[in-house]
Amino acid sequence: MFSSSKLLRTILPVASACVLFAAPQAFAHANLVSSDPAKDATIVSPKQITLHFSEALEMKVSGLKLTDTDGKPVAIKSVQAPDAKSLAAVPVKALTPGLYTITWTSMGDDAHKMSGTVSFSVQ
Repeated sequence: MFSSSKLLRTILPVASACVLFAAPQAFAHANLVSSDPAKDATIVSPKQITLHFSEALEMKVSGLKLTDTDGKPVAIKSVQAPDAKSLAAVPVKALTPGLYTITWTSMGDDAHKMSGTVSFSVQ
């Protein structure tokens, strides 16, 4: 029968190894690093929306959508992003005052899909 200290000495190295080997994969996802407009910013109608990620994106499965205060889709057009780690789009017409939410999906080389939202207000 194992004593509690012997059990801890047996389990602790295994648990530590699991954490160490799993940690690099957690950082391998294409996470959102910054956005323009910035999260929770209050701005005039943006001419372009740009999202910057932690790694190069698989563009076929990465993208963004824009919705208004009521959750209704806002027409945007994808444009050339500044680099392989970014997504960019322009509103088809000037945004009226209100709250807007960017919903994004990203996938990097690790083939794990990530998603999230960034909200901003137009004055």
